[in-house]
Amino acid sequence: MNARNYWELFMETGAPEMYLLYQQARKSEENHVSDHPGDRPAGYGLQ
Repeated sequence: MNARNYWELFMETGAPEMYLLYQQARKSEENHVSDHPGDRPAGYGLQ
């Protein structure tokens, strides 16, 4: 799950565990490069 899913669960339930998982997922997402290729075709830049 991503940070948005954890945030939605926290807002629905108010469970502090969900907030902690949200914080952890948010930090993890900030530190990782997206796998989304953007507007480039698959295999762009591969030789």
